[in-house]
Amino acid sequence: MSTELTDSFGKPGQRNQSDDSAEVPLKTSSTGFTLIPQPSDDVKDPLNWSLLKKFNTLFIWCLGSFVTTASGLGNALGYFVQAKVYNKPDPISLSYSVVAATAGIAIGPLFAVPLARQYGRTCIFFWSLVGLLVTGIWSASMTRSNQYGAFVVARLFGGLFGGTAPALGADTIVDMFFLHQRGKAFTALNLSFLAGVVVGPTLSGFIVGSTNWTVQFWWSNGLEGLIIILTLVLLEDTYYDRTSGGDECRSRWPESFIANRVATFFGGADVIPAISMADTLQIFCKSILIGICPVTLLCGGLVLVDFGFAAFFNIILTVFLQNPVTMRGYGFTPAQNAEFLFCLWFGVIAAQLYGHFANDRIPVWICYRNGGIWEPEYRLHTLWLPGLVILPVALGLYGASLQYHLHYMVLALACFLGGFATNAIVPVTVTYVIECFKGHASETAAIMGVSGDKTVVVQELIG
Repeated sequence: MSTELTDSFGKPGQRNQSDDSAEVPLKTSSTGFTLIPQPSDDVKDPLNWSLLKKFNTLFIWCLGSFVTTASGLGNALGYFVQAKVYNKPDPISLSYSVVAATAGIAIGPLFAVPLARQYGRTCIFFWSLVGLLVTGIWSASMTRSNQYGAFVVARLFGGLFGGTAPALGADTIVDMFFLHQRGKAFTALNLSFLAGVVVGPTLSGFIVGSTNWTVQFWWSNGLEGLIIILTLVLLEDTYYDRTSGGDECRSRWPESFIANRVATFFGGADVIPAISMADTLQIFCKSILIGICPVTLLCGGLVLVDFGFAAFFNIILTVFLQNPVTMRGYGFTPAQNAEFLFCLWFGVIAAQLYGHFANDRIPVWICYRNGGIWEPEYRLHTLWLPGLVILPVALGLYGASLQYHLHYMVLALACFLGGFATNAIVPVTVTYVIECFKGHASETAAIMGVSGDKTVVVQELIG
């Protein structure tokens, strides 16, 4: 495992003194950053795309990440209503549907990454969205009392299809953005995924309190259909071979719009290098090998604990809010519960703002102070505020609010602080591990996703 980047990172015109080819000036950005990696002169190089095209591409991947968890947790506040439909005396047993969806989200990327190497990331992303839409329709159609088993299976397959976006989007970001830009991009991608954890249950509470519970899935089905259309029309694969033999592969990309769309979504192996079944299996094993490396175990453990707190804030909180006051609950209705969850929305927004302004600026500043040589560990300095200061305060307030039954606004403050801290930690940690395993962004993102999602599964089963 290598965590060292050999490129120089500094002021305009700065050269790598250890490189014999230092006579050739390195390309720099308009603000003076040495571009890592160095872009080619080809306009088709994703590094040379316009900012508008890069942002449009990232936006579509973020939407895909968002709808994954928004759909997977779409019925999180509908347990009590669905228990009557399926004749389940214990509403908590309905949480198994969320467990199935979350398990699918965790496992799905491990299979999607090898397939993406074979057929292209955009192709797998597109067909995964189609599968997610089909399973969403399937879930919304399971309205008979004897269809609970089929409903859980539908949620499982929905998670398997939906979990591809966060992992495959990681390689897309690495292909499009330079090193000093990736912090913001990974923050947007990961927080889109985490925002779905908050938005899905919130809308679920409003829906079950005012209309048929199946609408919990129909709204996400509509969003999935929109993303499919945007993907079909706008999304391009970011694969770009920078080796000496890359010209042959690039020459196979069709120029016309229709031919390009057909090649991208129906013939991915024609526009990316074909790999053998043995290579596909090896890619699958890489995620496992990355997962057992010390740096991944340490950071994965942090994400696991962090997701545990996030799951506690987002899922177990419902039990305390909707329990009667006589049982030391707050006696909230599903609609009031949904309104309460807006404090978590503000936490996600605050984390996004913090990541936008800190996740690149702080490590780049530290890099500059240390002679311009980049180290991935510089990114971890952005964790001091959310991880060491705010998260312990949030957990203390949360525990005190429940133990002493404090006013629900104290609990709301704890949830806001906890929502900010937990959502600010994940993007930085994932970005750091991805930079440790250069060239394996999707494999790393996939195994890091397993670390977080399995916590949600365990908490649901225990709860």
